[in-house]
Amino acid sequence: MLCIVNHNIRYKFIKSQLDNQAVPCYTERGVILLTRAAVIELLAFYTESEKSKRVTVDGRNFYSLSYRYYGKVALECGEKELVSGANSVTFMPASTSYETEIIEDTKMAVVHFKLSESLHFDGPAILEVHDGEITGLFEKLIRSFRVDKPIDFNCMAIFYELLAKLEAITPLDAKERIPRKISLARETMLQSFKDLCFSVSSLAEVLGVSTSYLRREFSKAYGKSPIAFLRDLRIENAKNLLQSEYLSIAQIAKQSGFSSESYFIQVFHKVLGKSPSRYREQFFAT
Repeated sequence: MLCIVNHNIRYKFIKSQLDNQAVPCYTERGVILLTRAAVIELLAFYTESEKSKRVTVDGRNFYSLSYRYYGKVALECGEKELVSGANSVTFMPASTSYETEIIEDTKMAVVHFKLSESLHFDGPAILEVHDGEITGLFEKLIRSFRVDKPIDFNCMAIFYELLAKLEAITPLDAKERIPRKISLARETMLQSFKDLCFSVSSLAEVLGVSTSYLRREFSKAYGKSPIAFLRDLRIENAKNLLQSEYLSIAQIAKQSGFSSESYFIQVFHKVLGKSPSRYREQFFAT
């Protein structure tokens, strides 16, 4: 059963209720907060897959949250290698390319969703659950979809209840071990990455810590260096801007925090294996 609920018409109302709240998504170290964004579109369904070899999945324009009833799947994204088994919930951010191998025949309940704003996440994550309410909420959400009712706040309520339940059963001890200045560094980068003058060294100076401390503790907390985190923020922003024809490559470079067009092209090609122009061409070709 596949049904789409489009909330573009009323997302501003929903968003106004969420501006000072937090909706959770997860990493193996704890909770990443999904803030200042409302869910504006949902797609919910069951899927079954047979054992298969490893394939590459290109980044998609939606987020994915799934519950696995049985089976086992391996995921590789960058330096992360994860295994999703029975009774686990998997979160996959939008615009994230990854490799996957179905190790054992599997069945899942899946929710694909879009947000009112594009947010950055550190990558996919898996949370083991042993709570019948989680399964029940996935199934209730799928059952509640109606094709003839495109604006359905009941479905939205179920989805947010599911997110709240996942937050409640997620251990917070790992999150609490992250030093305040390191979590502040991450939040500052999320807000300031478009600034051409912003750099990791200037951030360390503002925070009153050494660059070596920032690099070590940030990598320990979030699984990648602050330089790589900042680079990925800028690349993701550039990818979104490249999905329209309104801005030149030079304008996109500037609006994504790169000091020059040539440097932007160099970094983009290093990360994605293609030039920004080629990425744009392939996007519109599909």
